[in-house]
Amino acid sequence: MTYLAAAIDLGSNSFHVTVVDTSQAPYRVVSRVGEKVQLAAGLDEHSLLSQQSIARGLACLERLAPMLEKVSPKHRYVVATNTLRVAQNRADFTTAAQVILGVDINVLTGEEEAALIFTGVISDLSIAAHKPYEKLVIDIGGGSTEIVVGKNSPKHLQSFAMGCVAFSHNYFPQRKITKTHLHNAIEAAQTIIESSQLNPSSTSEAIWQGWQVCIGSSGTMKALIALSALEEGGMPYLNRASMANIEQQLLAFDYLDDVSIKGVREDRGEVLPAGYAILMGIMRSLNLDRIYFSTGALREGVLLRALQHWV
Repeated sequence: MTYLAAAIDLGSNSFHVTVVDTSQAPYRVVSRVGEKVQLAAGLDEHSLLSQQSIARGLACLERLAPMLEKVSPKHRYVVATNTLRVAQNRADFTTAAQVILGVDINVLTGEEEAALIFTGVISDLSIAAHKPYEKLVIDIGGGSTEIVVGKNSPKHLQSFAMGCVAFSHNYFPQRKITKTHLHNAIEAAQTIIESSQLNPSSTSEAIWQGWQVCIGSSGTMKALIALSALEEGGMPYLNRASMANIEQQLLAFDYLDDVSIKGVREDRGEVLPAGYAILMGIMRSLNLDRIYFSTGALREGVLLRALQHWV
């Protein structure tokens, strides 16, 4: 007999469903599906979601819902991130979405999201060699970016309101790619990190030190590391030199909608310049060079945290 569970991630750029069989420890992935929704693109200056974006998101859930038919509602774990965290009218979406999914939606705080991402990252067997080390984890999403420092549990974590969908809108006017636009976005990300504070007496430099290895997770990082095509001991990574090469590839395109690079998923291309800029800004502000990749992230963290409470 199989024991199915599902993690549903209602992100600012994409919605994802991962169904797993928990009869073997910790679990076996049965199916994994995601769709670009770009919910964050529907937020206006008053943090109100447009009816068009709400309809787009609900239509996506209608398509994804059949994946959950064999999963008991009590084992469906639905989380929402930055866009639904900040949307003033989020109930217009969540009320209907909960009917479609048959379960309540947990709208995560930024700190909860960061902690779950860290749980997913450290569970990833592909980074087992890094287990003994203090880790700096970076996850760039559609609406927010999470940074965590810790070894087996978070010591410091923070969620920043900068994501690749919002940056695409704010720093690439008319969706045009120019060196000026790209560098303005990099400088904006760098400024956000450098001016961040966890408490009035702590600067970002003090907060984000003491780590020994840097690890990135989720779609933007996966695409950038794939383009870097660097590997050490079977572990893919990127560095400043490979990022410089990626910048030149991105500047070869005139508009966000034109970005199409071999090895990058088609629906990732248009947000890649913004994702690149955010990561480059973080690398500059924290003086990073080498970043490895983890396949574990938010959904894996959600599942592992949930399974701890199964009886």
